[in-house]
Amino acid sequence: MNMQPRSEPKEGEDCFTLCVSSILAYHKVPDFCSVWKQCGLVYTEQGTEDTARISPIYRATEKDLQHIHHIYLQIYRTDDQSSVVSHIKQLLLQGEPVIVWLDVFDMKYNSLYQLRHFAHCLLLVGYADGQFEFIDEFYHLKDTIDEQTLINALDLTQTEMIEEGTQYVYNVVDSTQAVMDVQEQDIYDVIQMNLEVIESQHSNVLTTDHGQPVVNAYTGLEALDRYIDHIRHCTADVTLLKDNYVEQMYQDLSRISNNRYLFTYFLQQGISYHPSIEKLIYKYQYVAQRWKLVSNMALKSQYVEGEKRQHMLIRILHKLEDVRPLESELIEISHMILAKNDQEIEMEYL
Repeated sequence: MNMQPRSEPKEGEDCFTLCVSSILAYHKVPDFCSVWKQCGLVYTEQGTEDTARISPIYRATEKDLQHIHHIYLQIYRTDDQSSVVSHIKQLLLQGEPVIVWLDVFDMKYNSLYQLRHFAHCLLLVGYADGQFEFIDEFYHLKDTIDEQTLINALDLTQTEMIEEGTQYVYNVVDSTQAVMDVQEQDIYDVIQMNLEVIESQHSNVLTTDHGQPVVNAYTGLEALDRYIDHIRHCTADVTLLKDNYVEQMYQDLSRISNNRYLFTYFLQQGISYHPSIEKLIYKYQYVAQRWKLVSNMALKSQYVEGEKRQHMLIRILHKLEDVRPLESELIEISHMILAKNDQEIEMEYL
């Protein structure tokens, strides 16, 4: 496959969305960043204070891609090492780029090589003479990796992604039936879909981006309030601010920022349908910037300890409190757009 790293990644793309974008661009799918449509807030807690998480995702990633755009994400999850590499080789021989999740602990070019176990994904685009050719869009790198190193890296056992049946995870994207013509009603339906989650109407049907049910979850502004309360509690107890939790906090906050940027690319498809959609895009871009500021503070807090980390978390708390009314403004604008659409539908039947 004659694939090369993309020259200009868009704001909000992470390692996974970069891989999907590369495949869609390779298959000449236009406006490939507009395929990401879910934009929520979900707060979960697994019973202990250091497991509190906040995420923008409320349904499986494959459903997000299928909805409207008819792009199909095939997800392979297995604990059987013997079948993984042979299947990946088979897919590559069929001309299918393969998104693989791996542990950067075994990737020499990565800054965390032999330092930390952390899940990351890249794109395999070829195989010859015992070497896999890969593209890591996050590092804007094209290189090769030998088969044994890849086998070692594919093992997610010591990463945060490990759960039953997910020791090895890889994906294939099928865009042969892709539909990129977004209709006016599609825009309104997606705005409504996200609005219902932000207003906490569908907590009982939430799933992770891997499709697993989410229990004991809060959504929308209630989720943000819960998270703010959790951070406030952490500021009062410095023993809770362990390195791994602060790092997870950065990952979560960064993901929310990226998610809001990505959603603007979908909304851009609807600018011609409603004058206020452009206003909504600008507001989402601004909110994404504010979440990014908070996530950068969380990143910096990883490099300080004790009282300095505690003071940094207090600043994070204040910034989150500033973000809340901005998220509320997104709700107001969304309601205004949907109300105008409802009026137009009523007029059609008069």
